[in-house]
Amino acid sequence: MTPTWDDIDADALRETMRYSGALSEVEAINLALRVYAARHRSRAEAGRERERRTAQRRAS
Repeated sequence: MTPTWDDIDADALRETMRYSGALSEVEAINLALRVYAARHRSRAEAGRERERRTAQRRAS
């Protein structure tokens, strides 16, 4: 993938680097993307599990 630097929020990037300990901008952005994806993947999995349990209860 080709690097793209379209309107990156400089303050958010500095803050991400400070909190994460990332040594480069690229590292900070990649980390932020992985954290974001993991958080939403986890929420989606939890939602599917809730739906599965609700369906099981209704079936019993």
